[in-house]
Amino acid sequence: MGENFSPELLRTYYKTVFPAELMCRWLGYGTSTAASAQQRLLRRREFSFTTGDDVYIRYLSYNDAKAFRKDLVDKLPYKIDIGAAFSAPPSEKKKFTVFQPVQRELIFDIDLTDYDFLQVDASKVETCDACWPIMAVAVKTMDRMLRHDFGFEHLLWVYSGRRGIHCWVCDERARNLTNEGRSAIADYMSLTLKDGRMAVRVPLHPTLASIHREVLLPFFERTVLSNEGMGLLESEAGWGVVLGMLGDDALAASLSDEYARRASGAERWEALKRALERNKLSRLALELEFTLSYPRLDVNVSKGMNHLLKSPWCAHPKTGRVCVVFDPQTVDDFQPGLVPTLGEVMSQIDEYDDQQAALGADAVEAARATDVLHKTSLRAPAELFAKFVRGLEAAARSTAHAEAARGAQAVQW
Repeated sequence: MGENFSPELLRTYYKTVFPAELMCRWLGYGTSTAASAQQRLLRRREFSFTTGDDVYIRYLSYNDAKAFRKDLVDKLPYKIDIGAAFSAPPSEKKKFTVFQPVQRELIFDIDLTDYDFLQVDASKVETCDACWPIMAVAVKTMDRMLRHDFGFEHLLWVYSGRRGIHCWVCDERARNLTNEGRSAIADYMSLTLKDGRMAVRVPLHPTLASIHREVLLPFFERTVLSNEGMGLLESEAGWGVVLGMLGDDALAASLSDEYARRASGAERWEALKRALERNKLSRLALELEFTLSYPRLDVNVSKGMNHLLKSPWCAHPKTGRVCVVFDPQTVDDFQPGLVPTLGEVMSQIDEYDDQQAALGADAVEAARATDVLHKTSLRAPAELFAKFVRGLEAAARSTAHAEAARGAQAVQW
């Protein structure tokens, strides 16, 4: 993995490529120029670093992007985690008798290792894109629920660099949720596992009904069942996994011979559904479809303000891939295998500079003025992130103007 990730590559990445300024604008939420230092959110935000020799450093905080980048280069963390904004700067917490989290994005973490029932080799996901549809259906499901059911607008979706995805809900209303509010949302979005299946009520909630019809069922038929996808029921082992989810040994035993009688996974699924209908257990087929396609949320990540989550734009030490943001609207087109490693990023920069050098002195001068990220395949996700940050800053200005108008109106009265 030396060509994809190394301390030398990491130091150069932090020094010249990592978007520290954009990161600090994001976590500052438009407060970087506030008159009062206490109003500036960035300085009260906790960062934690995990170094290459597994030293874990918590309660780091920074006043600006320059200080943040300097510490990245000096400490060279292999992993960066982001926590809450506290009542005081985390690096100065010993000076204060009251030190508590006051604001934190609503966060979600989904990892492919929680989908072992689909017989996916999670250890190899970094070398192929075959498993991305599992993550894509999770993104489409969660994005719809968070926007439509809760009215959130500012959702940052991030690829973890290996086998997972993270979602940061950055609306001010989400950041100010209590732990109880976070728990309520996480519980609403997760489905309870009972007897090995996800329990659903019939008739389905309108949101779940539309998600099942438009997102889950197409994924189930085209990816889970299809031989061109995962082909879960194409193997006897997969058939056994599904029968085990029925929670009825006698029923499972009566269906065990169906595997040999049917030529394809789709035919086996239809045979299973007919058997369930005969036994007045049609709901079990619906529950199996949810179990095999609905997102598996780690709700403990979402429920507490104190939980830290890996930062966007760090690099995964196992793969070297950068944790890039992606657009949920085009999630089906995202290919983890095309996300560059640190080694590839540095090669792209060298290649760009060499091409400009061949064009002459003016081109070289222009290359020096070019944002380093724009010399690489990180350009598109960086532009997406910048657009997201501008949207947050615009929302903060709008809120400030509205509050000022209300204050002026109150004075008039």
